[in-house]
Amino acid sequence: MPERLPLVLVCADPRVEPAGFLGIGTGEAGVLRNTGGWMDGRVIEDIVYLAVRLGVRTDVAIVHHTQCGTGLLADPAFCRSFADRTRGDDAERAVTDPAATVRRDVEKLLADPLMTSEVLASVSGYVLRLGTGLVETAAEPVAPASR
Repeated sequence: MPERLPLVLVCADPRVEPAGFLGIGTGEAGVLRNTGGWMDGRVIEDIVYLAVRLGVRTDVAIVHHTQCGTGLLADPAFCRSFADRTRGDDAERAVTDPAATVRRDVEKLLADPLMTSEVLASVSGYVLRLGTGLVETAAEPVAPASR
């Protein structure tokens, strides 16, 4: 096992296939997927689990994309309807500006107390432009603060 594991967090949208737009092959990186590619407590726990279980530090790349379906969460009527079926208000999870939301997620991961230098080697953020297939850097790789 290498000392560091590339780990990609992406949206569950089937148009977003990290092997295709990043050119990674089987076994070259870990991939975590959820609606919107959002950094939340569950993803943070998964990162810690992988680092501890595999005995590696992770280089996390967070990728949000244009035309994300979570943009519907910015619509108050849809958000209320969705909240009635789930656990609460998810308006903050709307990806309407992927560059801004990916930077927010990078900051959230870096601020989490579980993200020590033993778990996290670096975190960076990217935007996949579905119309062109191009990936743009929204947040350069940053190492966690020493804790």
